[in-house]
Amino acid sequence: MTTLLDTRAVAPSDRPDYWSAGIAEHFFPMGVEPVGPRAFEARLTGGRIGAIDVRSIIGTSHSVRRTPRMIAEGDPDCVLLYLLRSGSCRIEQDDRSCLLGPGDLAVHDTSRPSTFASHDGFDVAVFSFPKWLLGARGSAIARRAAIRIPHGKEYVVRLGTPFLASLARIVESSSVPEQEAEGLSDMVVAMLWTLHSGGDGVPSTATRSEALLGRMRRYALEHLHDPSLGPEQLARAHFVSTRYVHKLFAASGCGVSAWIREQRLDRAMLDLRESSEASIASIATRWGYRDPASFSRVFRQTYGCSPRDLRRPA
Repeated sequence: MTTLLDTRAVAPSDRPDYWSAGIAEHFFPMGVEPVGPRAFEARLTGGRIGAIDVRSIIGTSHSVRRTPRMIAEGDPDCVLLYLLRSGSCRIEQDDRSCLLGPGDLAVHDTSRPSTFASHDGFDVAVFSFPKWLLGARGSAIARRAAIRIPHGKEYVVRLGTPFLASLARIVESSSVPEQEAEGLSDMVVAMLWTLHSGGDGVPSTATRSEALLGRMRRYALEHLHDPSLGPEQLARAHFVSTRYVHKLFAASGCGVSAWIREQRLDRAMLDLRESSEASIASIATRWGYRDPASFSRVFRQTYGCSPRDLRRPA
């Protein structure tokens, strides 16, 4: 089991702050308040399949609040799918509220204020979907936050809940091989789409295009270090034409080359801020730039300062 956080590692008086800081690192900034006289305890475990983070949280009674200020401090821009395995909890968002019991499913949007609270303890599996992975449907799914998946999806829930629970247990205990992770990720995304579809749940042409775009983006994120990464390489890896790659990315609102450049620069900026020992040239190479000078030029055009200026103490 991969344990990411465990409040038993610190004194009871330090646990709320320890949990808040740890959750901010593994999820996003939020405030934690214990509920009731019992000493606060919580444990976070999990792993990853493709682009989806899978987390399991077991905790005593407490509440978690996410405010506009916390959202401004950090937002992964994700949709979270909750599967409650035991206990109970209440999710609130956008003036909506739903009470979840064992086996219930619901989503919430990380980009808007929300509350998660339990008064009798809980065990929940949390699947974190980047909105870009969900394609055009991501916004519609996010708007249905804090609504328990209705009984109209009874058969999907009955089939899907054991699958999600088993997947969470597998990710907790071991890493999923890369060749299997992409297929499992596609299955979970398709299930989320179906749970929030208005029709019969049969994948449409648009849905298949969104799934392919998601696979292309995952592939690109795994190959950002490759200077030759571009539309041609994506087309070869996914057995489609270069023109079709451009079409899929354009429909998402950002061209393929611009999207790759944005991902590279974002990661390079993080490395520049967090790693004082690595040279600027090595960071440029790590994120697919053959020439440090061209990296510095693109960086300045994007952020208004050079990589060296970013590192220089104020």
